[in-house]
Amino acid sequence: MGISFDRSARIAGYRPSVFKRALLSFSRTRSPGKTIDLKTVFPERSDGAIVFEECLDRGLIDPTITKLTETGEALALAKANPRTPLAKAQAVLNSFLDRIEALRCNPDGVQDVDQVWLFGSLMRGADSVGDIDVAVTRSRRPHFANDHDGRQRHVNQLVAKMSDAPHDWAGPWSKEEWLFKRAIYGAMRHPLLAGAQYGTADLQALGVPCRLIYDRARGGRVDDPVLPRHPESLGRSNNVSPPFEMPNLEPAPIQPMDARWVAGFSETGMVSPYHIFRGWTCDAHALFPRFSDGLRIVADVDDLLHSPSVPALLKRPGLDGRKAVALVNAIERRKTGLILHREIEISSSHWTLHTRFSNVQLCRASGHVNPATLPDMASAAALILAVDAEHMLRRADEAPAPPIVRIAADTTDLSDNLRFNLAEPIRRLLRKRVARIETDDYCTCRHVKVIEFNRNAAI
Repeated sequence: MGISFDRSARIAGYRPSVFKRALLSFSRTRSPGKTIDLKTVFPERSDGAIVFEECLDRGLIDPTITKLTETGEALALAKANPRTPLAKAQAVLNSFLDRIEALRCNPDGVQDVDQVWLFGSLMRGADSVGDIDVAVTRSRRPHFANDHDGRQRHVNQLVAKMSDAPHDWAGPWSKEEWLFKRAIYGAMRHPLLAGAQYGTADLQALGVPCRLIYDRARGGRVDDPVLPRHPESLGRSNNVSPPFEMPNLEPAPIQPMDARWVAGFSETGMVSPYHIFRGWTCDAHALFPRFSDGLRIVADVDDLLHSPSVPALLKRPGLDGRKAVALVNAIERRKTGLILHREIEISSSHWTLHTRFSNVQLCRASGHVNPATLPDMASAAALILAVDAEHMLRRADEAPAPPIVRIAADTTDLSDNLRFNLAEPIRRLLRKRVARIETDDYCTCRHVKVIEFNRNAAI
């Protein structure tokens, strides 16, 4: 009774299988950094960061205990199978029952189906189903029950007549089992019936609603009412997990992403373009022309924030990594630090990512910002804003009437020098998409509007 997604389903533009693999990784490591850096799942770190944010926003990961929630566990075990319309699934079930009735009328049969119990999404009449949940009870026919030798001779004769019978058998019982399954499933079992159960032990342990749809003692098909649980069930067993139903994946209101993803959630905050872009790619070189080993992105919980090399004004509480995050860069012993503020304003027609800078500080009070520290800081800030915007685009596309996504900045707190050497490069990187927003395989028909970075930009 697991959950399944249609292969065409998307969550924030990603296949459910991407979330499944990310959740399975997180359940093993409980590490956000290792999860977003799954190279076999995410082309770039930004993809992993967006999926991780969606896991938090949709209640799949509990951030307080860094563990999967029940919904997250359900999605981690989900199957990416095509969902089948109810009418088609019912036709498959009817064909299955037709074969069972044909077996009952076949004098050569060794076993009979006694009962078929239906449960799960098909029983509930869901619009589509991932599989057909049935529990089948069976028994040998009386004249074969105690005659082992006679039963084996009969089974061998039947198998010899079957052109599609296997050549190798696991044991004497395997021929009888093959004949039974061949009779009720046909030459090839339908994928919707892959999880059919033999016996009702599991159904009893689940303690879920079910309905008897076939009873040989009463002549075959029956139309019994739905029961709260199997008649022999004592309720859900403590050893059985509750059945997973389709989880509610409605996201929480969107917020700025935790900017520490750029540093792979490292407590030192070190930014490595090589790891962000999975190598020294063209995108990595375009955004970070050289490797800056002095660039850091930190929040309250990070080790670097308590270092004496970080300006005191950047150590104030409130750096949650989302609404406020510290950017620090050091070149030739001269360090520059500032706080990047972000906020998302939502209206029916526009989603606007507002940003501003504050607390620009030097570690050595020379009265001037070292210009050499600013290009890498501009690149890091542009990357943070670009991926925020991509995240907003992906989420906005789930709305009935997708809003316009835009970025606006207030540079009031910046000097003319910083507007020219910091804010203007950020604007240029975003406008020219050096810091990519719309990906090649997603959001290609919709674009983010970058509002001019002016002193009087609306907030």
